[in-house]
Amino acid sequence: MNEKTKHPALWTVLFTLISLLWIFPIALVVLNSFKSKVDIASNPFTFSSKSFVGMSNYVLGSNRTDFPMSFLWTIVVTVGSVILILLCTSMCAWWIVRVNNWAAKLLYVLFLFNMIVPFQMVMYTLAYITNTLKLNTPWGLWIIYLGFGAGLAVFIFTGVIKGIPQELEESAMIDG
Repeated sequence: MNEKTKHPALWTVLFTLISLLWIFPIALVVLNSFKSKVDIASNPFTFSSKSFVGMSNYVLGSNRTDFPMSFLWTIVVTVGSVILILLCTSMCAWWIVRVNNWAAKLLYVLFLFNMIVPFQMVMYTLAYITNTLKLNTPWGLWIIYLGFGAGLAVFIFTGVIKGIPQELEESAMIDG
């Protein structure tokens, strides 16, 4: 019998407390979003009917930020980036697995290195180059996200493609 099965109640209580600790700040933000600034400053942890301002904070925030257009651009950038990453990295991973020469191995190692380098290490240089090359548009984000997402995607795709037998591809070519 291991430690987890000896004291399941202890583990349940421990993880419940940790969960509450993680959820508390989010709940506090949601609670305070329905109050005025004065009420937040005076009583951030309480909620009374006098301090309730309704959805006016959300309406005000939506009117000031053009939320629908921002949300649309978020969808465009996300969907475009995912499609670009899937198309480019799936073909690259197939080449790495099926060609299997020194260049493919070197490229695979470079993609793995891409996963190791943290974003914080390159963000200043990336911002400078992005502004210099005028890539600070939603379409330029596709290229940037491709660069940062390619390492993990190639790693996953190479694992999947290695699991597909070569004979299956050969028979598909013969069958047309």
